[in-house]
Amino acid sequence: MTLLLARAFDRAWARYYRPGRVTIAPEVARPALAAHLVEMAKAGTVEEGALAAAGLLQLISITPEEPPPDPGTSDV
Repeated sequence: MTLLLARAFDRAWARYYRPGRVTIAPEVARPALAAHLVEMAKAGTVEEGALAAAGLLQLISITPEEPPPDPGTSDV
C-alpha cells in the first residue's frame, strides 16, 4: 500500500507543479496531498490512477485563484 500511495503522490505532484501554473507552497501542499491520499485509500480507493487524479484535483482545489502579492511591492 505504501508504494501505491507514493507513486500516486508523485504522479499528482508532477502534474500539479508545472511551469507557469499558480501553485501553493510545497510545505502546505505536501501534507495536504498525503493526508488526502491516505484517506482515499482508507475509504477503499486502491487504483493508482484514480488516486493520482483525485490528488491532483485536491491540490487544484486548495490553490488560490490569484497568486499572493509579492512582499517586495507595496499597494500605495
